[in-house]
Amino acid sequence: MLRRRTVYTLLCLLATILVGTVVVLSSISYYLSIDYAAYITEDEVNLVLNDSQHALPERIPRIIHQTWKSETLPTKWANVSQGCRDMMPDYEYKLWTDASAREFIAQHYSWFLDTFDGYTYPIQRADAIRYFVLYHYGGVYIDLDMGCLRRMDPLLVHSVILPRTIPVGVSNDLMFAEKGHPFLAQTIHNLMKFDYSWVLNYPTVMFSTGPMFLSAQYGAWTSIHPPTPDQPGGEVRILPKPLYGKNAKPGEAPHSFFSHYYGSSWHADDAAFIGFLGKWGKGLMWIGLVVLVAGLVRMALAPSPKSRNFPRIAGYEVLMPRWTQRNGRWYLDIGWFALPASGISTHPPSPITLPSPSTTDDEDVQLLPFYDSSRSTSPTPSEMSLGVDLYNSPSGNSIVDRVRRAGTRVMDSVFGTEEPPSTPSRSRRRRMRSRGVLFFLPAFFAPEQNQVETLAFTPHARSSSFARPHAVDSYPVSSLPPEKQRYASELAAAGLLPVVDSRGRTGGSSSDVSSPSSTIC
Repeated sequence: MLRRRTVYTLLCLLATILVGTVVVLSSISYYLSIDYAAYITEDEVNLVLNDSQHALPERIPRIIHQTWKSETLPTKWANVSQGCRDMMPDYEYKLWTDASAREFIAQHYSWFLDTFDGYTYPIQRADAIRYFVLYHYGGVYIDLDMGCLRRMDPLLVHSVILPRTIPVGVSNDLMFAEKGHPFLAQTIHNLMKFDYSWVLNYPTVMFSTGPMFLSAQYGAWTSIHPPTPDQPGGEVRILPKPLYGKNAKPGEAPHSFFSHYYGSSWHADDAAFIGFLGKWGKGLMWIGLVVLVAGLVRMALAPSPKSRNFPRIAGYEVLMPRWTQRNGRWYLDIGWFALPASGISTHPPSPITLPSPSTTDDEDVQLLPFYDSSRSTSPTPSEMSLGVDLYNSPSGNSIVDRVRRAGTRVMDSVFGTEEPPSTPSRSRRRRMRSRGVLFFLPAFFAPEQNQVETLAFTPHARSSSFARPHAVDSYPVSSLPPEKQRYASELAAAGLLPVVDSRGRTGGSSSDVSSPSSTIC
């Protein structure tokens, strides 16, 4: 039973994870979806380059912004940055260091200085400063690990441009914006609302200042600023993979404006695990689904185990010791654990507890009877009040029955087994929970048998003849066979020894002797 409940728990946990993952990813994908009309096409770029008579004005100033810890750029990125400046010498260049970024925030946006200083990771400050300088000055922000392949002039006619990234949303490693645009105003004022710690480096950065934060801002912007006939793609346009070039296969982006060297210098150890999930997550989901379906089918087709329903007395469950045979050996089952019998004999140590010849390896032999076995087998209201389960009747072995039983077992394991009503008038009451357990143990450390007066306890204990004590000395023990002498006290207690009358004659067993009162019940 413990193993089955463990399997039920694991399957429910797996199902919760799978359903939760699907719901979360579906919700994110839906909320961060990008309208096809928002993408900048190659035709639009060519139109700006070729139509000199109806040339659109440049709305984005020719300023390139980049960030680094100090004025000295790392060697591997210095040439990449210099290549962009050489290609577009007419563009103003601004490098924001840690010191100059803090000075800029303190001078122009002092209301954000406490949040800026309170960020846990330096990359969060590097993310935040790019939003502020684009709002304050306008221009183009480019990460140091990005190179330039074409001049950016055709893209400056738009108000705001964000690059499309995978798997969903937009990225903040490249951004175009005009000075003082409302989208950047919304972004910088929401930085404080998203300043939460997600324990790990990667999710904290991504959701507080990184691409997921910017994607959420884009989703919020598009929800309240729908496209118009004059601007069918909206004010905020999206740079697609063919023009952006990131994560593109060879030959997939021949007209890209940028080249990518994938620095990711801010990534910590947890980023490798996130990358693993991004690469193999879909395969793991399919494997989990197969395991879940196989487990449910296996539980539905598995035979129902023999359940033990403990009787109840006044709300207490009664656990009786019983003999259980497993693999040819007898064990004393005391409810929650079993004690092996001494030796390797396949029989219990006392004839009183010997099972019938038809007892199988899985059958239990109760040591102490709980009710009168001579009564009718039909249940009575008193037995129903003791917790006897009348609903677990044998069912068929068809597929439908097994599925129904499996579903019942799953519901019982999650919500608990419902107790049958004690009387029809109480059928609508809440089921009574167990008040505790009456736990009966065998007398392992009992005193000597000849010092204690033994009372007979049999299924017919209500009869006065069986209620009388029978002393062992009432019949000579020496007259018993040697193999029975060690059980003389138990035989006498059970009323199985012959009775010696006052004349010294032996009659039948003590169970055959009755008094006139024994006929009255």
